[in-house]
Amino acid sequence: MENKITLSQLKQAYLQAAKIVARHGDTYLPIFERVETEYQERKKQIDALNRAIMIAESNTGFEP
Repeated sequence: MENKITLSQLKQAYLQAAKIVARHGDTYLPIFERVETEYQERKKQIDALNRAIMIAESNTGFEP
């Protein structure tokens, strides 16, 4: 079983981290930055995967 956090869960953590920094100050900024990086990286991975699938489908007749 894989315990990968979903993009939706990362987005919620990102929003929550932003609220914590806004309320409690820059002490929590490193946590916000880490979650932000993870969220952006996951979005990039999903976008790249979707591009690869589209290219494969449109140029080779491949269907996942």
